Amino acid sequence: MVPTERDTATEILAAAARLFADRGYKNTTTRAIAERAAVNEVTIFRRFGNKLGVLKALGASWASTFAGLAVSGLSDTTDTAATLRKLAAIEISWAEESGGVAMRLALDRKTSPEVAEAMGVGGPDDNFAGLVAYVTERQAAGDLRPDLDPRVMADVFFALTSSLVVSRLVLGDGRVAYDVPLEEVNRQVLELYLTGIGLKERQP
Repeated sequence: MVPTERDTATEILAAAARLFADRGYKNTTTRAIAERAAVNEVTIFRRFGNKLGVLKALGASWASTFAGLAVSGLSDTTDTAATLRKLAAIEISWAEESGGVAMRLALDRKTSPEVAEAMGVGGPDDNFAGLVAYVTERQAAGDLRPDLDPRVMADVFFALTSSLVVSRLVLGDGRVAYDVPLEEVNRQVLELYLTGIGLKERQP
């Protein structure tokens, strides 16, 4: 069965993500990506143009899986507790899937203008800004503590969701051991967050 163009692109992006995580952006070549994806290097050039095009496409593929960017696509965000739980699930799922490569690219961003450019629009900064805007809106609606800075609330949200998952990836399971499943750890962490920001649960 011949893979479709979309399947091929998905394989290329998955291969690139693994290589970027292992080697960093600078030390990853289009030839290595092609070999890992089991495609001809010409296919990469035709589909993405060059390595930077691959990186930009990878970043674009994350847009809907960032909590701060996903919030605008939710149909009803007036139930703040339910919305933050959905956003936490989105962010944790993304971190489990792509946290390793994202952390490596975040480091590469400081030394590579190409990585900084590719991760600019729709990247971590926009993700943060999107969540700040949402918690600011819900704070104005009276759902969240008025004495907290929305940027602090957004920072802590990410620290207790994606950053917690990524730290586990970096440290390894042996360094962060719990006697409960990961899903329950994440649920408890979010409950601590919701309590801390003074969220009042919507009554049925």
